[in-house]
Amino acid sequence: MKDVNRSIYEERITADPRIMAGKPVVRGTRIAVSLVLEELAHNPDINELLAAHPDLTRADVQACLSYAKAVMTGEEVAPKPPKGARSDAPLV
Repeated sequence: MKDVNRSIYEERITADPRIMAGKPVVRGTRIAVSLVLEELAHNPDINELLAAHPDLTRADVQACLSYAKAVMTGEEVAPKPPKGARSDAPLV
């Protein structure tokens, strides 16, 4: 059976070496997963986050959180975090 968290983020999180130096981003945007996490850490009001980034959806935010959870718990993720990133290091 497919990992539920993975299915949440695998369609929405992507990495391309030509975009944001290969950082995981929300597909079709230049919004990095780390930016979403950083902004939520400073202000957990999702409505303000969505207002500040009109290209971002609630499903995108959920995908970012699911991706971060997978990285932090040591799951095998795709896309992989950039080289040099430690699984125990914050994504921000």
